[in-house]
Amino acid sequence: MADGNAAPDLQDIVCRVDERTLTLTFYNDDVPQSVLGAVRSYFEVQTVELRRAATDDGHPRNFVVLHDDDEFLAASDLESIYRVVRPDSPLLSVSDPENVEYPDVLREIDQSVFTNYGRARMITASREIEASASRYGGTLHSGFQRLSNLRPQYWLYERLAEAGVDTHIYGEPDWDVSTDAHIVHAYDDPEITKTWFVVLDAPTDEHKRALLAEERHADQFYGFWTFDADIVDVILARLGAFPPTG
Repeated sequence: MADGNAAPDLQDIVCRVDERTLTLTFYNDDVPQSVLGAVRSYFEVQTVELRRAATDDGHPRNFVVLHDDDEFLAASDLESIYRVVRPDSPLLSVSDPENVEYPDVLREIDQSVFTNYGRARMITASREIEASASRYGGTLHSGFQRLSNLRPQYWLYERLAEAGVDTHIYGEPDWDVSTDAHIVHAYDDPEITKTWFVVLDAPTDEHKRALLAEERHADQFYGFWTFDADIVDVILARLGAFPPTG
């Protein structure tokens, strides 16, 4: 069903995205090693260089700065980042998109390639885009690999639909999804079953964003997220090769 679509396939898009290396500097950190380790582990599989530094007076404590060479991009306190990226992140089980709180540092990483993400990290990364859909509206395309993977997040997506977001659900047809609230794209094509994506086609280019990854090994994902509207449009063009089935 994907034949004849001029856009590159989803796996090819993953391979084509350029890496942009940003720098994340931890200032005056005195948190437990478990906290620092969890945060460092989250970023070490991305194209983000990590550094530690100290100010002359040692204040403020435990803050993190994201920069692109000499350009300041964002700052957040270390604890707020840890709450999001820790192994038992509350974002894994959130059912209301209005309850998703993302630190500025994570929001400002506008394009990042990552390797070796497990499912928990993929869910955490997906939450920012889902929360943006609730905030800005538009159409949300979410690839779950298998439709049954929607079940643990069913109420989150119900609330998105209730908020007026057009929700398109993609996956292998192993579970019946209500078509009253969602538009279903049921396919067993490897392009759908071997990728994970959350793509927001927002009303304005400024708010478009996407997460796209390929499962290269069992529960291990390689991919990227981006706020670049041109890249988002390429992904959307490819998804047009998989029209609604229900």
